[in-house]
Parts: sequence; C-alpha cells; structure tokens
Amino acid sequence: MTLSEGERAEVAAARSLSSEREEIQAAEASPEALEAGREILETILGHLGYDVRVTIQAGETSKLDVTGEGAEKEALGALIGRKGERLSALQHLVNLLLSRRMGEWTRVLVDVEDYRGRRERQLREIALRAADHVEETGRMLQLEPMPALERRWVHLALRDRPGVATQSIGEEPNRRVVVIRREA
Repeated sequence: MTLSEGERAEVAAARSLSSEREEIQAAEASPEALEAGREILETILGHLGYDVRVTIQAGETSKLDVTGEGAEKEALGALIGRKGERLSALQHLVNLLLSRRMGEWTRVLVDVEDYRGRRERQLREIALRAADHVEETGRMLQLEPMPALERRWVHLALRDRPGVATQSIGEEPNRRVVVIRREA
C-alpha cells in the first residue's frame, strides 16, 4: 500500500532533531551526571521535608527515581502534579543546579514513584497496537501530541518492528508520532 499525497506531505513535514535533542540527551546522561543529580535531588527534597530515597535507574532511559515509604509515598503525588507538570519543574530545577555543578549544560531525567515508568509502559503498548493496526490496514496512524521524551519511547518501542516505520511530525506543542507501513 502506498501513501496518499496528503499522507506523504504530512510525513514529509519539518522534523527538527534539535527540538527533540534535549530530552534525548537527558535519557543518555553520563554516570557522573546521574550521581551528581542524585545528590542535588536528595538535597532539594530534604529541604522540602521529604524523607525519600533517590536511586539511579540505568537502561535505555536512565533516570533518577524518587521513592518513599508509607505516608511519604502518598505525599509524593504532590511532586508529580497534574500531567507531570510539577515533576517537569522539579527536573528543570535539578538540571539547572546540575549544569552549574558540571560546568556545562547537563540534563538528567527525574521520576517519582515510577510515574514516568508507568507512562513509558503505557506508550509502548499504544505503539504496539498502532503498529498492528498499520500492518493490518496499510494506512498510517497518527498518535496524540506528546513531549519529546514520550515520542522517543514510541520510536524505541517500534524500532525493531520490520513492517512499520515511525516519524515525528508537526511543531511543539502539537508534535506527534506517525506510524506508517514500511515498504518492502
């Protein structure tokens, strides 16, 4: 199945890698940056009165994971906020302090009680269902607009899927992933 003219035009829309670079770099932070970020995050959370543990989670997406026990675990929801807005603000603050310490712009990902981990797993499931649909119908499928890090998770989920390809299209904040059938 070939793409219609409209679909080809949409897929060929401007794809600026620079707009996605920051979140991707954060997901590939060095071990030194992660350790320094952990120390900074622990200090901030201590000043805020949280008794939590900050661990480094390494993998395809390295991150600093904040966890608590008992009542503290419930209180951590306040750090996440609506749709992760407070979590993003906390991450930004950590990155500003980390960059100052490291002497260059450095980014790390911050997660609270696996909020981002759950979202990553959810997006992987959505991506796999989208790929199934595209392979069955031959028609492209656009996913909802999402931030760069979430788009990265979709691209990673489908990178080894031979029947489909993914591309990010559009402009922030409406940038989205398109899943298309890969021509044989």
